[in-house]
Amino acid sequence: MTEIPEHLLKRSRERRAALGLGGDAPEGATAGAPADAPAPAAAAPTPAPAPAAAIEEAKPEPPKPEPAHIQAAKRRKRIPYWAMTALAALPLWGYVYVRTLEEPPAGEGDPLTLGAEVYSANCASCHGGSGDGVSAPGFTDGAIVETWPDWRDHAAWVRLGSEGWPAATYGANEKPVGGVGQMPPFTTLTDQQIAEVVLHERQLGGEDVAETNPDYADLWSVARGEMTLAEAELGELSEAAGVTEADVGG
Repeated sequence: MTEIPEHLLKRSRERRAALGLGGDAPEGATAGAPADAPAPAAAAPTPAPAPAAAIEEAKPEPPKPEPAHIQAAKRRKRIPYWAMTALAALPLWGYVYVRTLEEPPAGEGDPLTLGAEVYSANCASCHGGSGDGVSAPGFTDGAIVETWPDWRDHAAWVRLGSEGWPAATYGANEKPVGGVGQMPPFTTLTDQQIAEVVLHERQLGGEDVAETNPDYADLWSVARGEMTLAEAELGELSEAAGVTEADVGG
């Protein structure tokens, strides 16, 4: 450290003495702060350098555009939810449709259609394909209704024939049983088949045999297998001739 010249120290003492600050400091003392001077305050700590600004995160690259076929698929209209139910029912509909193409089993179907088949196989050779009559009486022009006003008597005649009919005459016009064109019995036909053929023969005769006709309600029930001829009871002509329900039961 460099020493202060003596003359400067002396001048300083004199100056301090003049100001009343004391000037008796020993010679050779180096210039500095007075003995009773407060200690200098500790230097304030140097503030830590501000942290460097956070490095901004790199922004992700924008997504690449989707291919055209994917964009088209997303824009395409979706199938509505209600249509899914319809699509689920398609197999059932297909099964039902195929079933309608199959011929119904024997004994099922339209009684009038089945009656035409029974008539063709058992009756047409004598009564004619159209019911005009060949070797046996015809049915057309109301002839069948004139003979059998009640279908129940007609059905009993078909079942028993000439051989099984207990009276000497048959029908409302009292034709002789032993006349021309003997009627064979059809004991091998079921009640349902006899009802079907009676429907067909009376239709050939010009009768309204629709299912809605109340006069033929029971005949339709027998033709559908819902009741028997005996349950449909006998007609007046059959009872008068002595036919019983057991006779028409087949």
